[in-house]
Amino acid sequence: MLKNKYQFFYIMLVLCVGYAVSQFLRTSVGVLSPNLMNDFDISPDNMGLLGGVFFLSFALFQIPAGILIDRYGPHNVMTSVIVFAVLGSVIFALSNSFIALLVGRILMGLGCSICLMGSLVLITRWAERDQFSKLAGIILAIGGLGGLLATTPLSAFSELYGWKLSFWIASIITFLVMILYYVVLRDTREGIAINRNKEPIYLKNIFVVFKERNFKYMIPMSLMSYSSIAVIIGLWGAPYLKDVHGLEVVERGKILMIMAICWNLGSYIFGRLSSIFGNYKRVVIFGSLGVIILLIILSFISNITSIYLYILFCTLGFFGAFSVALLSHYQVLFDKEYMGRALSTANFFNFGGVFLIQWITGKIIFFMGGNSSGAPLEAYRIAFLFVAILLSISLCIYMLSNEDKKHF
Repeated sequence: MLKNKYQFFYIMLVLCVGYAVSQFLRTSVGVLSPNLMNDFDISPDNMGLLGGVFFLSFALFQIPAGILIDRYGPHNVMTSVIVFAVLGSVIFALSNSFIALLVGRILMGLGCSICLMGSLVLITRWAERDQFSKLAGIILAIGGLGGLLATTPLSAFSELYGWKLSFWIASIITFLVMILYYVVLRDTREGIAINRNKEPIYLKNIFVVFKERNFKYMIPMSLMSYSSIAVIIGLWGAPYLKDVHGLEVVERGKILMIMAICWNLGSYIFGRLSSIFGNYKRVVIFGSLGVIILLIILSFISNITSIYLYILFCTLGFFGAFSVALLSHYQVLFDKEYMGRALSTANFFNFGGVFLIQWITGKIIFFMGGNSSGAPLEAYRIAFLFVAILLSISLCIYMLSNEDKKHF
């Protein structure tokens, strides 16, 4: 048995590795899309579906996962659910049709759906409330390195050895994470008791979360917080840089990779800003205002040098990490026995928002004259302004919330 005083350190280490795997699998299709489209004759519409279905599967399992965690504990649920990510990676590596690829992505999304949310619940059970934001920021920052591996390194490896080998390796690493979850994770530290009742598992169990008044005012911000940055870094950033600024693939990759690095750095810093701003709400307001301003700037610029594009995308990546403070705001509103349901419901809206915003902006760009060959500046301008407006509306609603916990 691990010595108790070191146990949480090892738990944090395993949680970071697990989230890195989740980030890698989540991002991997983006850089491989040209290879997959060529190998399987996939149309752009189906390619968008293949990329987005991960987030849909991820989001749909959040609420039942939260109920399961509150009933059976993070250790059992995380160890069991990540098996689907292993299976999905194997199916993806063995795929010889678009349908097989789609099934693989669905299972990956399901299996990875537990990695972040389960980690956040474990933090609430092992650490004090005022440490949550800092520790969540560490997991997001270190785990985010998995997303970096799914950019230029994955592209280079796939060119040398093929993309299928990449997913065989990913399946092996994910299996090892499953073993680590089983061996290292523990639901609570010694001396902490969770009032885990044995209520039947019904979807109506989630309604207890909506009794919290502040939760309802935070839902729109959950829909927009992560999706407002993911729509750039995970979907339209590269096409925009190609169509509007004429950048080649290497230059586009560099900008997006540095943007991702700044997001990782921002996750760490935003996890600590509450000590400066006084509460999590002010941090969320600060970060979301930054994203809104930068999206508006991105919408209206046309002819600028690449150095300013680097600065703009890096700054956007940094401010886009404010969602870690939003998660911290959620966790102060609920007691530990409700934390699985609370954070999983928040994650449902976070990742459901990504799927929704990516789908809608795709429709906007198509309607404004975009096709598989590219899109005009006006198409991206309207799409980015649309995201900025929705984030602004969400911020206005979020301003009605506070951090006073209601007991129920």
